[in-house]
Amino acid sequence: MTLIDQTIRDLQDRLEAGESVLFLQTDDELRGVEAIQQLAAQMGLTLSVWSMSQGLVTSGGQANRTVAEAGQFLEMLDGAEPGQMFLAKDLQYLLKDPAIVRRLQDHAYRDGGNPLLLIAPEFELPPPLGKTVSLIRLPLPDFDELQSCLSELLSSRSQPITMADGFNERMVKAVVGLSRQQARRAFQRVLHGRDSLGEEAMTQLVSEKRQLLQGTDLLEFHELDETADDIGGLDGLKEWIGRRAKAFSPEARKRNVAQPKGVLLLGVQGCGKSLSARVIARQLTFPLIRLDFGNLLQGERGSSEQNLREVLRMMDSIAPAVLWIEELDKGFSGLNADDENSDAVLARMFGLFLTWMQEHTSPIFVVATANNIENLPPELLRRGRFDELFFIDLPNFHERKHIFRIHLAKRHCNPDDFNLEELSDKTEAYSGAEIEQIVDSASLDAYTFDRMPTQKELLDTSDAIVPLSVTMEEKVFNLREWARTRCRPATPDSRIMRMLEDEHRKGELGPDDNEFEDPWLDPLRLGDLPGAILEFVRATDHVTFPKLCKAFGDHIPVQGNVDLTLDSDRLVILWRGLDVNFAEAIAKYINSKRLFLNPVDVSHYQKLGAVLKLPYIPQLKDKPMPRDVWYPCLLRIMPPREGSGRLRNVAVVAEESTG
Repeated sequence: MTLIDQTIRDLQDRLEAGESVLFLQTDDELRGVEAIQQLAAQMGLTLSVWSMSQGLVTSGGQANRTVAEAGQFLEMLDGAEPGQMFLAKDLQYLLKDPAIVRRLQDHAYRDGGNPLLLIAPEFELPPPLGKTVSLIRLPLPDFDELQSCLSELLSSRSQPITMADGFNERMVKAVVGLSRQQARRAFQRVLHGRDSLGEEAMTQLVSEKRQLLQGTDLLEFHELDETADDIGGLDGLKEWIGRRAKAFSPEARKRNVAQPKGVLLLGVQGCGKSLSARVIARQLTFPLIRLDFGNLLQGERGSSEQNLREVLRMMDSIAPAVLWIEELDKGFSGLNADDENSDAVLARMFGLFLTWMQEHTSPIFVVATANNIENLPPELLRRGRFDELFFIDLPNFHERKHIFRIHLAKRHCNPDDFNLEELSDKTEAYSGAEIEQIVDSASLDAYTFDRMPTQKELLDTSDAIVPLSVTMEEKVFNLREWARTRCRPATPDSRIMRMLEDEHRKGELGPDDNEFEDPWLDPLRLGDLPGAILEFVRATDHVTFPKLCKAFGDHIPVQGNVDLTLDSDRLVILWRGLDVNFAEAIAKYINSKRLFLNPVDVSHYQKLGAVLKLPYIPQLKDKPMPRDVWYPCLLRIMPPREGSGRLRNVAVVAEESTG
């Protein structure tokens, strides 16, 4: 039994129990009228339909325009012969008229009166009627009903149409939430003039729901132009969404499979959270509706909560859909404040939103993005609100290659004409948005000379950009640490990815099993000393200065008369007796945040038998040092757990000037 059949059965039970006035709320008037006509026939009643435009029309008869006014219609209703059913289309516009309300109450109280049904998309019931009559919502067409509509249109075509397996089901899912007439028109527009159907037709179907948001500025419809191929990496997230998409199928409903509620995307700014929301909607074949919590807040008491209720009601009517809440952390910032400073309105809205997320049954998938986990209330992170929490980190080596390939191709550059491995290597710790900016800037500069960008221009542009991971190092590091044990990575295990990167660089994924030399030797031969040091630290990790000097000492001069010191206090020595070029190469990548100093206990150096003949300090002092001291550190790709602090910048100083 379909939903509409169940509703009509409930309506029949109410009529047979003696209810004489009922309100039928539906967005599909034609379908509702057809259902009432069938019900009247089953109950052996003659159906008469009244509207302001035609007056009273009895089944099989002519329009009676002498009862076009509502008062005349209701007066005629009171004196009608038994065995009739009346359906009124336009009385909802007159429910503020006390006389009309009184007549409806009188009819509702009358025993044995002919049933009167009012049908409309919306009702604003006055209190007397709200307590007297029943309000029944006629459901929109379900999947099976829309499937029949599409099958009917396909069978009526003179020529068959080509589509991929499962595309028929995706088309129906795209229009669920529309009235039958709206869905039929949408199918007809897509099928007209086509002999095959693809993603363009699917996008057109999804966009049909845009009209449901007309008249509101609380929700924003987004076109779905991106596909999963427009995201570089994030394979873990893509695979997870692909599995969840199946849970919205009719087969899943029949087996009572739990309906996915949503996903929270936490991550570094510019790493693809917003793009992921659009791709998720595309994979689910749902329209993407964006909600900005700032638009909900109004000064009038109760207006903000009412706005949120209206938004949630509209989403239930549009469903299935993806509700995209961007920067959720900003929307609910202030809930963690002290009691005397907390926002009571925001707290009530938060409670309403949590209840809806927990209880709603309509097929709505919530995609929320956040940059700062500290502003999110802990209740929001409890299981049952979101199905999963994903952390979107800075792209790794392979993801950066993919991102460069995507953006070069979008600007009509052949990615195969560029050394993507070099570009990816030189943009470590850059976000996807920053890589896009590199390609944009280089393309714009090249366009002024009427040519395509070159490899060198891309590299020069990347050197000119200071990535967010450098300017906001502590925040990025703290976010990563929080997510490490609390969120699911959107990219497969970074340790595995790093092993794959190292194997790639060493050539271990090549066609044979020959033993390859260390990867840092190649840039060293090309004269890229800083790059060689970076490769050595990446491949080795936890590198002491003696170890670094020993490895490079067989190839270049490493000993000299300069010290590597803290820039904030040049009497704090990190290592001394270095060649100036070697020391400057180390300092270059420390100061650009591609290498990090990590404090270590002096025993780590003592075991190696390599210590400086200086007094050492176990931790940095707030005051400047009165004389040269040694602060033991390691070189690593990752910053220290507590952040770099004063270790973020170093200086190269001649030995005689440090004492």
